Amino acid sequence: MSEVFDVIVVGGGHNGLTTAGYIAKAGKSVLVLESKAYLGGGVATKEITLPGFKHDLHSSAHLGILLNPLIANDELQLKSKYGLEYIRPNAAYSTTFTDGSCLIGYNDLERTIDNIAEVASKKDADAYYQLYKESMEFVPMAMHGLFSPPPPYGAFIAMLDQSPMGRNALHEIQNSPLGILTERFESDKLKIHMLRLLTEHFVDPEARGEGGALFMYPAFFEKYGFQTPRGGSGGLVDAMVRQLEDHGAELRCNSTVTKILTSGGKAVGVRLADGTEIRAKEAVVGQIHPFNLPKMVDDVLDEQVVREIKRAETSSFSCVTAHYALDTPPSYVHPDINDSWLNGLCPTSLDDFKNVVYDVRNGRIPKTPSMGTIATHHVDPSRAPEGKSTFLVWRIMPYKLADGSTWADRKAEVEEETLNMVDSFLPGLKSSVLAKAFDTPEDIAAYSPTFQRGDVSGLAAPLFQSQGHRPTPSLSQYTVPGVQGLYLSGVFMHPTAGGVCGGGRVTALKLFEDKGWDFDKVIS
Repeated sequence: MSEVFDVIVVGGGHNGLTTAGYIAKAGKSVLVLESKAYLGGGVATKEITLPGFKHDLHSSAHLGILLNPLIANDELQLKSKYGLEYIRPNAAYSTTFTDGSCLIGYNDLERTIDNIAEVASKKDADAYYQLYKESMEFVPMAMHGLFSPPPPYGAFIAMLDQSPMGRNALHEIQNSPLGILTERFESDKLKIHMLRLLTEHFVDPEARGEGGALFMYPAFFEKYGFQTPRGGSGGLVDAMVRQLEDHGAELRCNSTVTKILTSGGKAVGVRLADGTEIRAKEAVVGQIHPFNLPKMVDDVLDEQVVREIKRAETSSFSCVTAHYALDTPPSYVHPDINDSWLNGLCPTSLDDFKNVVYDVRNGRIPKTPSMGTIATHHVDPSRAPEGKSTFLVWRIMPYKLADGSTWADRKAEVEEETLNMVDSFLPGLKSSVLAKAFDTPEDIAAYSPTFQRGDVSGLAAPLFQSQGHRPTPSLSQYTVPGVQGLYLSGVFMHPTAGGVCGGGRVTALKLFEDKGWDFDKVIS
């Protein structure tokens, strides 16, 4: 006889665990099934080089989730009861240029503006402050719908079109990130400093409809900064696991779901790779990428749903990531960068930076250094043995190479090239490497079925694929038309567009509403 639970959650990434956490707190029986040997998905910290060196496999800097009531109001008591502790460095983000100068985003707006005036210009410093004020004015409107199911796409546009502030915001959202910066700033360095950060979420700097992230950047960045869980990004997942187990949820790894079982147009359970069937009385919540949805459901999906899925687009970029165990921590050119979390190493010229993007967009491996780095020793020394450090490097890359070669062919070459590039900015780092691990776009795609084509954002997030059109119009309400009781959670859903956002809370909110369960009681 099959096991039966109130709700089955397919996938143990942080979004699925978030949804499960609210359901379990409501007193429902919950089963989480994860295909890997560990939970967390892209929010996992592992010793992949040497014992004692803790590496964030994917996500390392958290921002979106800090705005989420999940964390802001500690709705599941992850901070107050289950051990989650966030560290906020004194500086969240920096860029070191090939000429040795650097821009630093401090947790102090005045210091950030002073640094811009010194390295870029007084005019750009004033323009940054103006962008900050406009961004802050829009925050209440943006926050209103950020962590709830989005309105229809047309209604969202119409809402913005009702006021001067909304129309100004709509102009910026419809613009490209580079377009916004070109209208406001004169310094190549400041433009590169802000654009490179966006490319970490695979945002194309010149793509229209991608300006929203850039427009909101100053407000969220200055208010929250980038923060990271003590001990590793996986500290968030560890707290979620403790919360789930405390409320009686069952968590099973090495359990691959191959089918969502349906009966009479309703999701009634799942089938595992070994043939085991498990039943769900109330709902199945799937971290199922839209591209995989048609083959996962054992019923025929609506024709319109399938048509929209086929039109969905992944990002133009992927990336390579390098993880190093260092014998000696690196030292950046400015002492304040050692107390920063995300640190870019970039060309001085905007044309050179744009050429990196052009190369990636056209399937070429860029030869110009442009990368992000994280050295953990100063901000969180618990991630490595005393006196040593973990070090992360990532570079945007094409998923498919235009010359016909494979990433297996080019992996060793790009790995060596990446280390040499870093060493040119941080001399001596190469000789300090004790052990390393390196992932290509193909490795990233193989890591999770959510990372389609090596896109850790799940799907691209331009305006046309956001709000009530994310991931598609038919799937934007976290349900699957024609399959009652099947809910979606994941990085490919609103409000997430890459990064750690805790978007599974919105899935829980929708499920509670449909079932008539008291969400307010759970979070009170």
